[in-house]
Amino acid sequence: MSSRSPYSGSRSTLAIAIDVGTTYSGASYTLLVPGEIPRIYDVTGFKGQENRESNTKVPSVLLYSNSGELVACGAETKKLGPKRGIRTEWLVVHKFNLSSTELFSRRRRFKLELRPPSLRIDTPKVDLPPDRTVVDVFGDFLKYMYDCVRDHIINTHVDGNQRWSSLHGKAHFVLRMREAAIGGGLIPDTPEGHERVEFVTEGEASFHWCIDQAIAGAALKEGTNIVVADLGGGTVDVSSFLVKATKPLRLQEQMAPECALAGSITVTDRFVKAISERLQGTPYDESDYIETLREEFDEEAKCLFREDGEPETYIRIGGRRDNFEGENGLCKIEFGLLEVQREDIMHAFEPSVDATAKAIQKHIAGRRDTHIFLVGGFAASPWMLSEIRRRLKAAGIKSEVKRADSNTAKAVAHGAVAFYLDRNVTERKMRYTYGVSLEPSYNPSDPEHKARRRTLYTDQISGMQYVKSGFFALVNKGQLVKVDNVYRKRFYSEPSRKPELTTWSQSIERYNGTRANVTFKDVDPSAFEPIGWFRCDIPASAMTQQTGPRGAFYEVEYDVVITLGTVEIKAHVEWEEGGVKKKTPANSIWEDYY
Repeated sequence: MSSRSPYSGSRSTLAIAIDVGTTYSGASYTLLVPGEIPRIYDVTGFKGQENRESNTKVPSVLLYSNSGELVACGAETKKLGPKRGIRTEWLVVHKFNLSSTELFSRRRRFKLELRPPSLRIDTPKVDLPPDRTVVDVFGDFLKYMYDCVRDHIINTHVDGNQRWSSLHGKAHFVLRMREAAIGGGLIPDTPEGHERVEFVTEGEASFHWCIDQAIAGAALKEGTNIVVADLGGGTVDVSSFLVKATKPLRLQEQMAPECALAGSITVTDRFVKAISERLQGTPYDESDYIETLREEFDEEAKCLFREDGEPETYIRIGGRRDNFEGENGLCKIEFGLLEVQREDIMHAFEPSVDATAKAIQKHIAGRRDTHIFLVGGFAASPWMLSEIRRRLKAAGIKSEVKRADSNTAKAVAHGAVAFYLDRNVTERKMRYTYGVSLEPSYNPSDPEHKARRRTLYTDQISGMQYVKSGFFALVNKGQLVKVDNVYRKRFYSEPSRKPELTTWSQSIERYNGTRANVTFKDVDPSAFEPIGWFRCDIPASAMTQQTGPRGAFYEVEYDVVITLGTVEIKAHVEWEEGGVKKKTPANSIWEDYY
């Protein structure tokens, strides 16, 4: 359990964490008052489910009109009860008459469109509302969650209205996407507004929740390894940390986080797809029946499936008058209940169980004294827990798999606030290599340069020769990086005949290939990807005179500087002007799971 010191700041602060999950979302916050010990509050009583005060999660659903107007969010969408459901692979669209003329669409699972490129899924593109991007939809939902936080603070704190009025304009956020926060009106699109947003991975937020809520202090001894698997609606995220010190608590990331598209909804999708194929050609091969089957399986049968269950499971697909038996008894329906064999549900779970167990094994390999925790809504599944335990035991892993007793469904939001307060992780492993493109001066004694003589070119002003397609790695994959470590590379501007304003742009690039010590991009060109650009104007007064094969020329020496160690990369440019160091504002680049 976490033991915090009183807040040492000079003014009160509000910090809000919003976790937009694939199926459900949650929010937590802390009110920091000078001299008081911080406390984390979880938002309950979301709009549309106010009578469920203990519920800390709300469906990640939005309802739009066909003209693109936002009608409702979260549980409020259920009040408008769809008459007919149309299923697509990653999107449920409900169309119905509200005023006898207006059609509406319910958007779910929009978060999957924000997944990083490394998470590939073979699904149709989400059909977004007119003139709305996925970032717009995300922003709309953030605005809804923000309003829920506001209502909770105002309604549950004695001086809630006064606190909200004085603090919300400068609130700090721990979120997923800065652009969506701007679009949702949470922050202004200014440098000061941007600074109010911080990022944290789901795995690290879940880990901080475990420290705050689930792990006994005695278990947090120096040298202990802790693995946390966040089993969510869309993804399974596995992180591992080593306890480096206990007072204060300091943690070192052991491996880059693993993320697999193996969450709860993938089980539902596999099950419904298999059963739908059996129902083809029957009276029950219609969207109404399939959507009923999906909802019943998702909300009950999947959640209750366990190791010692019955051979058959009965899932509602129709009304009490619905009775049917297909060929070979494969589609047996009695009184609206579809008979499903145990093996059918096991097969739907299998890829998710396998992906989770393998990710945990990867993080545990070669490590002793390890604690394993499952968190997230999907961790409540009895089958997932028993199967992961069985597979890890069969693999010779003696560490016990624990599932926290308290509510883990929205551990991410609570843990994100704990992350903001405690900053326990001081070192992280790089998942990729990051660097910059460059064209190095030709060195005839360098074998790599000699092998690329065909790419040589001569600058017309300086007369110097350069090699194309170079790459300089600022940090390498697998490298252990301390929080806020700074890395830099010196560059020179293009030669000029006279001092003049230099406009310069540079990209930060990610290399996700398998080669080590890459110095030229042509060895694996498809593995390089720009993740962010920044641009700056350097005045003529910063230029210095140099001499080359073709005489005098002018150039600027400048450094590309990146700051790493958090889940966000910050980059800027530095140069000297008249003996005074100058620099551009920092550009922030959010790299999911780096």
